[in-house]
Formats: sequence, structure tokens, C-alpha cells
Amino acid sequence: MTPLARPAVWRFADRDTVRTADGTTWCRGLRQPRSWAAFGGGPDKCDDEAMRALLGNDPRAVFAPAAPDAYAALPGRTLGAQRDLELLDLRPATGATLYRYALDRTGAFLGGSPGRRSAPLPDLRPADVRTSLRGTAGRYSRARITLDRVHGRLHARYAIGSTLHTHTYVLTAP
Repeated sequence: MTPLARPAVWRFADRDTVRTADGTTWCRGLRQPRSWAAFGGGPDKCDDEAMRALLGNDPRAVFAPAAPDAYAALPGRTLGAQRDLELLDLRPATGATLYRYALDRTGAFLGGSPGRRSAPLPDLRPADVRTSLRGTAGRYSRARITLDRVHGRLHARYAIGSTLHTHTYVLTAP
């Protein structure tokens, strides 16, 4: 029985990182914009298609998206109304992986900008993403939700007490 293929990241952004099973860390935009380079030197560099192949062939490779800065505006177009979320079309993406960040007082005091990362939630369907975003907008009236179609990301940011929560949905395709 062959293992199921993992969904691939639809679009990459500069500052995304990938750590392979052999310990090599790749960073997009490290030396040149829109190009992957091995962190720590070396002449190795590759493009997005090669990185998708690497992620697909190495089951232990770990992808980490660029975390949005808590002190800067979220990238992309704001989805302000419930109608925007209902009409949200994620095609050609077929799913998403959710990355969550939480910046509390201690993290802000220690200089953390994105906050601490929780374990990712993979294999979300577009309907799951839409429902989650509508729920966030309904529960938190001051939540900011943006669509960054250029980089294939959706961002949601809201505060609970003194903790700032940022959710990044990285869109995936088969």
C-alpha cells in the first residue's frame, strides 16, 4: 500500500522555512527574494518547485510559515463583512494548514514579535476554514481577517484579555 501524498503548500512567502530530516534548514528569501537558500552557508539554493518536491519526498521535513509581526498590519486584503467570508473562494487551493501564535505579556516583555507557536492543524477543508473564520468574526467583533492571495495565506488576529492571537491558514493544493 502506498502512503497518501501530503498536500503541497500552494504558494510560498519570503521568510518561510523548511527543516529536513538531515538537519538542513532552508529559508526562502535569505539571500535573494523568492529563492530558497540553505541556512548557515553553502552554495545550495533552489526554487519553489524543488522545495515542494523536497517536502513531498521527505516525510520528516517540517514546514514553518513566516510568522506575521504582532506590531505590523496583517498582509493582504481585509475581509470585514460576514458577506466577504461567505463568498470567500479559495480555489485553486483544496485545503489549508492552520498555524497559531499567541503573544502574551511575558512574550512581549521578552521581545517576542509573533508569539509562541502551537502545533499546526493540517488537512483542513475550505469549508472548515470558512466556518472557522466566520466563527472568529462572530465571537470577536474587533477581529481582523485578511486574505493574502499573493502568498496563499489567510490571517485572523484577535485579543483575549492581554493575549494577542494570530491564526495563519497556509493554503494547500494536491
